[in-house]
Amino acid sequence: MTTRYISCSCNRVPHCADWGNNGLICFGTCNAIAIYEPCTRIGRVAHTLHRHRGRVNTVHWIRPGDGALETEFLSGSVDGTAIIWSEDRDDGFRVTSVLDTGNVVTFADSLQLSDNVSTALSKLLICTGSVNGELKLWSRKENADVEIIQTISYGRKLPIHCRLTYLPNAKCPLLAVTLEDASVQLYTKDSDVSDSNFVKVQSLFGHQDWVRCIDFHHDGNGNLFLATGSQDNMIRLWKITGAVMESSSDELEQKRDTFTINDREYNITLESVLSGHEGWVYGVHWQPTKTNNHQIIRLLSSSLDKSMIIWELDDSSGIWTEKIRVGEVGGNSLGFYGCKFGPDGLHILAHGYQGSFHIWKYNQEIANWIPRSTPSGHFSEVVDLCWEPKGRFLITASTDQTTKIHASWKDDLKELWHEIARPQIHGYDMSCLVMLAPYMYASGAEEKVVRIFAATSAFKNRLRLLANVDDFKSTAAYSATVPSLGLTNKATFDEKNDRDENEKDSMKDEYEPPTEEELTQNTLWPELQKLYGHGYEIFCMAARHDGQLLATACKSTNIEHSAIILWSTDTWSQVQNLVSHQLTVTQMEFSPNDRYLLSVSRDRKWSLFKKEGESYVLIAVSSKKGPHSRIIWCCAWTSDSNYFATGSRDGKVGIWFAKTMEDNTKDVIPETILDTQNQSVTALCFAPSCKEGSYILAIGYEIGHIEIRKLTINLENTWSKLLEYDTSQAHHLTVKRLMFRPSNEHSCDTLQLASCSSDHSVKIYHINLSSLVLNT
Repeated sequence: MTTRYISCSCNRVPHCADWGNNGLICFGTCNAIAIYEPCTRIGRVAHTLHRHRGRVNTVHWIRPGDGALETEFLSGSVDGTAIIWSEDRDDGFRVTSVLDTGNVVTFADSLQLSDNVSTALSKLLICTGSVNGELKLWSRKENADVEIIQTISYGRKLPIHCRLTYLPNAKCPLLAVTLEDASVQLYTKDSDVSDSNFVKVQSLFGHQDWVRCIDFHHDGNGNLFLATGSQDNMIRLWKITGAVMESSSDELEQKRDTFTINDREYNITLESVLSGHEGWVYGVHWQPTKTNNHQIIRLLSSSLDKSMIIWELDDSSGIWTEKIRVGEVGGNSLGFYGCKFGPDGLHILAHGYQGSFHIWKYNQEIANWIPRSTPSGHFSEVVDLCWEPKGRFLITASTDQTTKIHASWKDDLKELWHEIARPQIHGYDMSCLVMLAPYMYASGAEEKVVRIFAATSAFKNRLRLLANVDDFKSTAAYSATVPSLGLTNKATFDEKNDRDENEKDSMKDEYEPPTEEELTQNTLWPELQKLYGHGYEIFCMAARHDGQLLATACKSTNIEHSAIILWSTDTWSQVQNLVSHQLTVTQMEFSPNDRYLLSVSRDRKWSLFKKEGESYVLIAVSSKKGPHSRIIWCCAWTSDSNYFATGSRDGKVGIWFAKTMEDNTKDVIPETILDTQNQSVTALCFAPSCKEGSYILAIGYEIGHIEIRKLTINLENTWSKLLEYDTSQAHHLTVKRLMFRPSNEHSCDTLQLASCSSDHSVKIYHINLSSLVLNT
């Protein structure tokens, strides 16, 4: 009933992650927002929040004016809405206000107007920008009502980003907006008139290309600093002060821009131009102000050149200098889309093109910044998953062209899940995978080739610290590499390194989770074999439980290419072609006793093959008059191999008795049918059953919901719903695959269910059956 693990990535757009003083990181992941707790040894995504109907473009914590911890955040989406989320008593967040902008929201920011926060919601000023060139200003009242107070239109000029703050030593809101003409526009309003509009008071020029990021900082001495980062690779620092400066005839004096508001004059000077990045600057963030008397002002910047720089003002010389540079070297991905200081100033975070987080922590013992492990996930649709036969790890495949391995680590009796390896980084979108043996898997992608991979001894050494790996063969390669312009992972053998690693691991007391850089560079598995035989792209596969047989199928529009190919895992040769379907086979499953092979297809039929000798023979095919009138997406077997289930787009789940299919003279009819009222069923999985005549079935839907139902086989064949996960608890797009964890550690009353979805996420749920049955 609890979500043990959430694996997801940050959307590849700027300003899509924020680190609050409350210690939490909120970020957009597909159409949802994830709340990430980085405080633990292995940071974890605590929960996901879903309300937007399109990709989340921007997420920001709403900073209280009195320095208190954040309890609200603002999100904007391509669905044309911005949403304010407020902390709930149940340790979650709920929607309190929805702003309908009518167009794609590309950026948003907020400013708290109330001096002190009471039990009611605080008064907020909100700014949203859209792709139609309009900037809208909103007011959120204490009763959560939101009204639009002003619209600023730029015509053909596109607003890129905005930030809100207060003018120094005044309660006057200041709005900075960057436009596509490389300028920064400053707006303010009369603080004494509540319904007055923002008026433009100054334009800042100097950048040669779009200004992608801006950030304000009050230094406590009456000065306001504005940092602007641009696609011209430069960062400009502007200083806004309310002190009236005396006139001077000095020709070398810094040029000043001025504006007047509320009978008070403000000066704007260009403090510095920072040149250090070699790519577009996408993120700038000032280090959070501390309460001590003196603090060195620091600025963090990130760029597409894969680096982050901390800039610091030298008090003696008054010059801004580069103090530290961290980042990635090599690879074929773009750089960082945003950066944030941690609330303590000792952590810095960046999110990258592939949705990954990168955190560096300042180590005071060695006086240097070192990389930290971070939660990770796929940045595109996750299409398949499979448990290792003993349940020691979970492997997932995605259209982001990678496969990932997730495993649990028990730290202080807590089960902490994280990614431990990335065995395949491919050149084609992945479509399916299956485990053949404890350390061997097969994968299919949008190519005609089936590829077989085997684990490395480096992977074994890492897994040894997490689970029992006595069954690992010592003849494996140490690691693997991918040649330039190649798709095949080549094995590398290094006996000295292997021996050294074994010695290190035997001496190591504490497990160190891998960083993003280690996962990308050092965890590939070598490719053992390629299997050729299909005429089109591989679509699905299944493996017999003894690991001796692999079944594969490809995309097809005719009976010839719809054939299922059976491969021997000993010789890697074709042993049989099973012909039955006329269109693409969507899923296949061997029965737990390996006596049957079941396949379902886009032709709205299922086929059942029975093992006779060393081959499989077709014994039953569903009729066109059967319960399924649409594509059959999925199928599953009960643990006793007596029954199988089929689920289709028409919203029906059919339960079939396998033994009755062996008599070809009888009509093929289901034992029972569950009608989900046109909710397209896309994933099915039976739990290991403990009681005869009753089965636990997990059902995944196209809308992202997951249901746990109990089926009792008797005269009435009764169904009862035990549990349902909604789009925030489960997924908000199509559930692609469900699979219960095989494990001897858990009792019959405790199950762990893994799910993957088109929303880019992988989740593992811990289900207590005894409490569910009692509640029903």
